Amino acid sequence: MSTLAYAALTTLRDQQPPDTGATTSQPNIRNYIDTVAALIPAEVLTLHAVILSFTTETKAGTDGNAVTTITEPATLGYAFFGLLILSMVLYLVPRFRKRDKYDWFRVFIPPIAFVAWTMLQKSTAFDAVWPGLAEAPRTVAALFVAVGLALLASSLGKKAGQR
Repeated sequence: MSTLAYAALTTLRDQQPPDTGATTSQPNIRNYIDTVAALIPAEVLTLHAVILSFTTETKAGTDGNAVTTITEPATLGYAFFGLLILSMVLYLVPRFRKRDKYDWFRVFIPPIAFVAWTMLQKSTAFDAVWPGLAEAPRTVAALFVAVGLALLASSLGKKAGQR
């Protein structure tokens, strides 16, 4: 999915008759699709992967396992914050003419989802921003954030379908 798809789905929900989003065949959009689209900011995750390719280096360690080292921590840190902003812009631009009061909540879902994704992975831009956070609290926090975001995205999708 993508942030652009999330914005487009919200716009389609706005154009439907009230309270028909989960039951009608036109445009046949269910609330869980909105939720999934909101939680997978594909554009920024893809850019993040490309940025990692030239800001990190992976070599075999002494035990033969791969060891990834951040070679450009400052660049990766700036990229992290740039990707947060980009994910917000990617949501707001398609919604510019059709935005509603709930968009001021929806706009924060893709960047927070991006942070959660980077927290769940090892050797990401999150490591350049907060390198000292241990794996267990990092993973647990990201999992709780993901559940909270899913509930929020689902609730906001229902709000769009009610209008």
